[in-house]
Amino acid sequence: MFPVVDQLVLTSVVDNSYDIFAPGGKFGGVTIQRTPVPHPCGSGPVLLSEHGLAYHLESTCGSERREILFDFSLTCSTLTNNYQALKVDPAKADALILSHGHDDHYGGLPEFVRAFQNRFRPGIHLYAGGEDTFAHRWAVKDDGKKSDRGQLSRADLESRGIKVVLAQEPAVIADHAITSGRIPRHTDFEITPPSARVEATSGELVKDSFQGELATAYHVKSRGLVVISSCGHAGIVNTTRHFQKITGVDHIHAVVGGWHLAPYSDEITGKTIAALRDINPDYFVPMHCTGFRALAAIHRDVPGKLILPATGTRVIFGA
Repeated sequence: MFPVVDQLVLTSVVDNSYDIFAPGGKFGGVTIQRTPVPHPCGSGPVLLSEHGLAYHLESTCGSERREILFDFSLTCSTLTNNYQALKVDPAKADALILSHGHDDHYGGLPEFVRAFQNRFRPGIHLYAGGEDTFAHRWAVKDDGKKSDRGQLSRADLESRGIKVVLAQEPAVIADHAITSGRIPRHTDFEITPPSARVEATSGELVKDSFQGELATAYHVKSRGLVVISSCGHAGIVNTTRHFQKITGVDHIHAVVGGWHLAPYSDEITGKTIAALRDINPDYFVPMHCTGFRALAAIHRDVPGKLILPATGTRVIFGA
């Protein structure tokens, strides 16, 4: 039995862009809050954006309140600057989640953990989907040119008091959130990046299938599921249908996050948006690696459901 929360406040701590003119306020059944530039200039930290993603997830159920940090952007300087600008205290986190082992999601984590290791709750858990989260990753182009995507050290995290939990099966996190475990692949149009490689124990670079990539969801009372992806390498359609199956909740209140459509063809983007339209979420909040063409397609084909992404945006789901 998975939990139901009364409210979820999802904050985009770091995303690829910031838009001072993005609309806020009531939008159907949700509330959107945007973070303005501080005035006068220099009176407070200014939000930074970069090719990375980080969330703060705050949920309530009755008198219970939980806070989760999900993904940690590319650099610690951007991450901690934005926590300060958004008045998020990372030391209050009940749990940490890392979606997968790409540096635009874990890059800020090692330095962040070193800075906060004596402020976290003792033995705080970091949930990851599998050992491949800590594998050495590469990108190999068609011409054979290699790009080193780095490697996150599990040992370093654990030496600083972080308890790493490999959640290969669906699990409840901090009493409120639901993590996906491994996401089955069923669609024939959702693909993993052709250039992505992971270093095997033999040293060989093999195709990266992102089997350990996690997504997270919340069941919001009287609203349905809020599905939160990172890069969506397993496919955002596969991910959403997986949460429907494991929870038994058909109605999707929102689909949020990076869907990794930016590098792909119009055909793949079109099939993805068509499948999401059939699932019929109340809202779409595409971020990070989703790409302009997908945003435009949602705006065109699913009117009245697109929430424009931007660093510093809070979306309040539920009462």
